[in-house]
Amino acid sequence: MMLPPIIRVFFAIDLPQSIRDSVSRFMGSLKKNAKSHAIRWVRPENLHITLQFLAEVRAEHLSQMLANVRQELEGVVKNSSISFTEVHLFPSVFRPRVIVLGVKPQEELVRLAELIGRGIKASHYDIENRLFRPHLTLGRIKQPFSTNLKFLSAAVVPVMEAISVNEVALFYSEPRPEGSRYTVIERIGWCLPMT
Repeated sequence: MMLPPIIRVFFAIDLPQSIRDSVSRFMGSLKKNAKSHAIRWVRPENLHITLQFLAEVRAEHLSQMLANVRQELEGVVKNSSISFTEVHLFPSVFRPRVIVLGVKPQEELVRLAELIGRGIKASHYDIENRLFRPHLTLGRIKQPFSTNLKFLSAAVVPVMEAISVNEVALFYSEPRPEGSRYTVIERIGWCLPMT
């Protein structure tokens, strides 16, 4: 894949198609109940759980960064599973900017994000310092203080199978007029027995 010299990338958990389909149907019901054009809903193909985001990386540094992240994860991370909880507003109900699904268990994903962050720092790039709260973004609120979000209180998250986490992916985020397109650059997997 040919990449421009400076790119936007993120490490994330990619979702199985069955989960994308379930979340997409759920977002469809939310969109119908919202009756508002002030929310930009995530396209199903772009659903993922971000672990680390980098706004600017030199493409020539990617192979070393991947090697550093792989080294941090090797022998430390074990297969696990995650599931979704309820709908939340980020950063808070008082400043609603994003509609998300909560993810559990949080501790394992926080640890995974920390290890990836160490690999990124070893590649001489900074990571975000804010508290990491794993989540699945469903929509972004364009006008937070004039959008009626009461419809979310009646939202019932569908029962979905647990997601097996045995790899992370490095995505290239390509800005486009119709919205960003995400492409997997490489996957880093681990094959340890389930604990």
